[in-house]
Amino acid sequence: MQAALDDTGHDLTAQLTSSPGWWDCVTRVGDDHRHVTTIAGSEERCFRMEFWQRGVAMAGAKAADLPAAARAISLWQTGRCLSELQSACSFVQYDPLAEAHERGDAVEVRWAIYRRTSAPHVDHDLIEAAYAQPRLRALFPFHSHRSLNFSRCTGFPYTHDVPVIDPRPHGTYRVVWWQNRSPHIPASIGEADNPHDAVALVVAHLPRNCGPAVAGTADDLDGTDST
Repeated sequence: MQAALDDTGHDLTAQLTSSPGWWDCVTRVGDDHRHVTTIAGSEERCFRMEFWQRGVAMAGAKAADLPAAARAISLWQTGRCLSELQSACSFVQYDPLAEAHERGDAVEVRWAIYRRTSAPHVDHDLIEAAYAQPRLRALFPFHSHRSLNFSRCTGFPYTHDVPVIDPRPHGTYRVVWWQNRSPHIPASIGEADNPHDAVALVVAHLPRNCGPAVAGTADDLDGTDST
């Protein structure tokens, strides 16, 4: 990979990282602002890439040719946008949410995706109740299994200082703090019989000066905000 990057004429360094176990090796090129990870297949010659920017996996790709993979990496690391990258490397794929991150309206698009999805883990009544609250609608929503979470940033790692809504059996809801606020289990805030009351509990426990979600990660914000 390093030799292929050198051939592109750009000053880029491929760092070897730990393998997830079922691949031969993983390389990373770039920094926390923008980078590309590449995984080498173990049973076929292929290079699977993820193109990251400010905590968001913006695009993915699979290439059989190492020079082609290196070219895509070099283009991304020199600041190309998604459309330019795909135009030059047709094997690169991205979705509308990635485009929204690039435009700066990822919060609105993520809410729109959740409001129209048919995914079974999404509680539509809960989504609509949360969306009806302007202060929550300004945050970046994400799901962990069936739990609905809210972040003050749009990239991963997300902030974990906003309460989480956990749908329970029989249509009830539990509102809790994120699990890393408790040494064993999420600290419970309260129970609710309907999504509107659950949302009200979240709003009542929003952190001070909780404004609209911003681009970047929890690490970009005050370190205390991510806990």
